[in-house]
Amino acid sequence: MGSDEAMNQRFQPIVRSAGLIALWAVPFALFFGTLYGAGWSSYGWAYLVSLVFATVIRVSVGLAGRFAVPLLRRRTGADGRYPWMLDAAVYMAVSVTASYVAALIVDRFIVRGFLGSPRAWVVSGMFAVAFTLLVGGIIYARVFYRQAVTRAVALERMRSELERAELRALRAQVNPHFLFNTLNSIAALIHENPAAAEDVVTRLADVFRHALTASGREHTRLADELGFLRSWLAIEHVRFGDRLRVVEDVEPGLDDVPVPGLLFQPLIENAVRYAVAPRAEGGTITLRVHRDPSGETLTAEIVDDGPGFAAGGSPRGNGVGLESVRERLRLGGARHAFALESAPGQGTRVRIMLPLAPTPIARLEVAAKPVDFGPALPGEGRA
Repeated sequence: MGSDEAMNQRFQPIVRSAGLIALWAVPFALFFGTLYGAGWSSYGWAYLVSLVFATVIRVSVGLAGRFAVPLLRRRTGADGRYPWMLDAAVYMAVSVTASYVAALIVDRFIVRGFLGSPRAWVVSGMFAVAFTLLVGGIIYARVFYRQAVTRAVALERMRSELERAELRALRAQVNPHFLFNTLNSIAALIHENPAAAEDVVTRLADVFRHALTASGREHTRLADELGFLRSWLAIEHVRFGDRLRVVEDVEPGLDDVPVPGLLFQPLIENAVRYAVAPRAEGGTITLRVHRDPSGETLTAEIVDDGPGFAAGGSPRGNGVGLESVRERLRLGGARHAFALESAPGQGTRVRIMLPLAPTPIARLEVAAKPVDFGPALPGEGRA
């Protein structure tokens, strides 16, 4: 069975070429049949003559494309910019020469006197030129079409690579943004409460571990991302104590769902900054994650009970964090969505929609451990 398949593959190009020759003989037959009587009998013998012309010209052009044209390209186009007009000239000369060779074969073996007059010689040459222009135009149109498709695929690949590079750059912008803020929190505790500072450093190690690991991947598990958020919020809890209240509402069974790494943290940080830090009573931040009824998308909401802002406005300091999330979702493509809702005195709601990948992502080798707030650490409640 294997040998039969190999034999079929070997003869496929021959069969394809024979079919093309039989097809290309049709315009020859129409031309010669009309020229020599325009009757059914004339079209019959004309097709036989046409097969000779089509076969000789096709074989000659194929040999030229295999040997003569590459040789000329090496000699005249060493820099890789070979003029296509020289290609056309070579094929035209080969086609006209092959046409006269075919005419001589027909005159000698099939139709005596086929080249019996000067007019017959001129007609054969003119038809070879016309046929070469027609078939050559079709061939070059196919070549240019394939080149256009290749360029389009390459352009799309470049666009995809550019989008991935932009996503990596956006993640690189966010990482220092929250890590430096965390270091500021540690610096504020070192002199007043060294024990609390030491505990925060330990938790910061978990944060660094996840941030560095997730930065090298497009996505991470939802469970790992939530564990990272808990570690980060535990550090913030040292600063704000009971003023920072966090509520989680996460649908069970979503632990292995892939989500963009470090996507939620900038939104949580914004909520802490504008809903908790400025107010003596602090605030509550709610994180909701659930699967949509369609089962094809995941919706995550970060809601705070802060002062909010007027419609059409934006929170103070709306910079790297929020814009990076918006841009990353835009670059994510279809079924990625971002919505921001707020009103004065009614808090702020950020809604993110993500596509549910068909295959769960594998667990990170190193992931942040979920950190329960537990009892307040020494120094908590510090504004």
